[in-house]
Formats: sequence, structure tokens, C-alpha cells
Amino acid sequence: MWNIKLAFITFLVFAAFISTTSCVTEPDLGDYPAVSFQNEVQPILAANCSQSGCHGAVDPEEFTLQTYEEVMLHVKAGDGRKSAIYEAITDRGDEFMPPSPSAPLTDNQIRTIFVWIEQGAPNN
Repeated sequence: MWNIKLAFITFLVFAAFISTTSCVTEPDLGDYPAVSFQNEVQPILAANCSQSGCHGAVDPEEFTLQTYEEVMLHVKAGDGRKSAIYEAITDRGDEFMPPSPSAPLTDNQIRTIFVWIEQGAPNN
């Protein structure tokens, strides 16, 4: 019985150590140039998400991503990791966007969207 208690205590100490040393650090975006919704983010969405049958104006699947207001329904300004758009373009599970056979967004495109959201997702 004592061995089980010792093993359990050891496990708890190990779990506490791992949880405190594996925290995600937030990126420092202070020197990153401002990302423009109109010139950088919207063209990425238009080319990869807003086609007919996906999230475009003609026969949209569930919702559209044509305007800033529509995009903002899926963005938590200042928190990229909790924004539905960012989750969809980085999740490799069932909800991964854009779906196959479309090519996934490039690392640079994903970074651009993430930084824009982290910068407060301005309508610029």
C-alpha cells in the first residue's frame, strides 16, 4: 500500500513540474509591422476561403467570409489561438481549412493572419 502512495505522490510532483515548465510563451510582436486587413488578410481569405461553395457569396457553406464584419464573427481580437479562423487553418483534424483537395495555407499566410489577430484585428 505504501508503494502505491509513494508512486502517486511521485506522479503528482512530476505532473506539477511538467505543467509549470511547459507553458506556452506568447510571441513578442512589438517590432512586427502592422498587418493590414484590406491589403494582406482579405486577399488570403478571398483566394483560399471565399470561393463559391465554400465561404463565398454564392452558395456559401454555412457562412461567408467576404467582409470584415463577417470575418470578425470568427475572430477574437487580440487572441489568435482562441479565434475560430486561426484554429481552422492550423488544426489538422476534421475541421481543417481549406479542406482537401485545396492546398493548406502557407506558413507565411498563417503567420500573417495570426499576427493581424494578435494586433487586435483592426479594420485597416
